[in-house]
Amino acid sequence: MVGMSVSTNRKPHWAAGSYIDLVIAAVVMQILFFVATFWVGTSGAGFYNDNLREVQYALRIQLALGWMMCIIAGIGFSILPLIYDVQGFEKSLMRVYVGMNVTGQIAIAAAIMSNDSSLFTSFATVGITLLCASIISLLSPSMTIFRSKSSNGDTVGPFSYALGAFLPLLGLITTLSWILRNEHSGILDFSEGLVFDFFMPLALTALIISHINRRLEWEIIDSKNTSKVFAIYAVLLLLALISKPLHERGDVSVRLTAVLQFLPYFYIFIMLKPLTIVSKISQGNPYNKMVISSIFWLPFIGTAAYYETMGYVETTDAMMSYYRWILIFGVAFQVLWGFTSYLHHDHKKTPMQTRKTQWFTLSAINLGTIITIFAFFSNYSQGDAIETYPRVGIALYGLAYFSILVYWIKETFVCLYTWHKIPMFYDKYLAYPEQGSGFKED
Repeated sequence: MVGMSVSTNRKPHWAAGSYIDLVIAAVVMQILFFVATFWVGTSGAGFYNDNLREVQYALRIQLALGWMMCIIAGIGFSILPLIYDVQGFEKSLMRVYVGMNVTGQIAIAAAIMSNDSSLFTSFATVGITLLCASIISLLSPSMTIFRSKSSNGDTVGPFSYALGAFLPLLGLITTLSWILRNEHSGILDFSEGLVFDFFMPLALTALIISHINRRLEWEIIDSKNTSKVFAIYAVLLLLALISKPLHERGDVSVRLTAVLQFLPYFYIFIMLKPLTIVSKISQGNPYNKMVISSIFWLPFIGTAAYYETMGYVETTDAMMSYYRWILIFGVAFQVLWGFTSYLHHDHKKTPMQTRKTQWFTLSAINLGTIITIFAFFSNYSQGDAIETYPRVGIALYGLAYFSILVYWIKETFVCLYTWHKIPMFYDKYLAYPEQGSGFKED
């Protein structure tokens, strides 16, 4: 019990549940991203083709370091101080992060829709700099978590604490790559690869393992092996990343490069033990269906990366590669929104067995991915470069997003009457649950 010297006026750590603010920011900014993308595909097609590489880079950084990072940061702000029982996420810092991130996304959207090369360069530079500065600002709380990594028997290991320490470096490299894009050919490709082919797969896998190992307590990956799995996965992703520029220089064969693109996703899929997951599901154990469904698309990311590297399947320069398309919509979309939804139900103290599945969203996302993969294999059999993704698949993704939009508007503005500051399950990590994370006896 808490001693007599404990202050009874202390309130639970404010950051618990702060995902709500960042989810709202992500929802609104996702609308802005889709508006900018739609503009590129309609009114701005000419400007897009004239400034292809720069506009592509700006849009993709807006996607990854914008609304996707908002969700990741929201999850981190909400649960990491609880898991490690520390303070370090200040309210003013979150406001700074959200302000810079949202302003950066708005600046990039304005840059793209300006239809003017000079304005685009100015606004895009401001936007990318703000996005990168926002993640650099997370250094202090990230290091607080990193220093507390051995304070409990966490079942997620470095997947939980290591990525935050990498964020400042990611922000710095992204900023410098944009500034030096005219001096070094290929630097934007490397920077984009660092975000989508290294950081994002690690972050999404961290959330998957967190859901399975920590939240569901299925112990799919033994807690003693998480460090080893993380190290091997990170090395495989790095090898895949650097193999591309090495191949372009003629130092690595195309087949070896293709194999290296495939291996990380095959490895982590095996490490997640899909047969064991299916067995757990068949036993009637509750779980989030979007998070678990995303796991089974991982081998298709690796397969698409292999085939595209070998040149068996080709897309035009104006399109995103198949493997990243599947990564974003088949995996990231489901992991981010699925994990956040489950966390939201934890805050509402909803019993795990009675949680409702968003069947329409789940079906639309996975059906859209099935259609995309069918188009991928059709492209392989026909041997022609594809110029656009299936419109039916894109429409299904759009419907899935619209249903997510409706869900979160309802949940954040209508259904918070059952919401609690400290979520169920996570309070077990706190020495003094009523006082919040980081509380110590006087």
